[in-house]
Amino acid sequence: MKTKKQDDHLQENLEQQHHQDDKKYKALEDKILQLEKEKKEFEDIAKRSQYEYINLKMDFDRYQKQVQESNKNIEVDSLISVVKKFLPFLEDLRKSLENITDEYKDDPLAKGVQIVYNKFIKTLEGLHIKAIDSLGLVPDSFLHEPVSIEPVTDNAMKGKIVKEFERWFVYQKDWEKKVIRPSKVIVWQ
Repeated sequence: MKTKKQDDHLQENLEQQHHQDDKKYKALEDKILQLEKEKKEFEDIAKRSQYEYINLKMDFDRYQKQVQESNKNIEVDSLISVVKKFLPFLEDLRKSLENITDEYKDDPLAKGVQIVYNKFIKTLEGLHIKAIDSLGLVPDSFLHEPVSIEPVTDNAMKGKIVKEFERWFVYQKDWEKKVIRPSKVIVWQ
């Protein structure tokens, strides 16, 4: 049988154990709260870093597209600048070919000029530069510059281009279109 003293001693031991367990429990609870707080701080840092990374990536992609577009524009503008310097010579060749009389059409010199002219045109087409279509069309202020008006001999042609005074070219690739110089035309009125 147990005595009261043993019961008291047991009760005291239980209370001490309970008190120690409460301290351990409280320490664990504090540690859990501290870890949860740190976890929340790390999650906030991770979210903020992810947000900043996404913004930085978007800014970089936007910058990269701007640089690519700028480089593309520089390439096209440089090409057009160089071609502009050669086009007057090409126009002179075209006019020379138009003014060759029938008796000299088979002359080797005339054929040579025609070959050179055709090669120039093919090369320009390879660079996405083509002659502006004009004859029989209604003048387009973007593509044509009327320099003269001739009286109508055919009512169906009224207001349309009858002759190219100077043929010029346009750069056209995909959706991009840049007029190098508008063609100078004569319109029937």
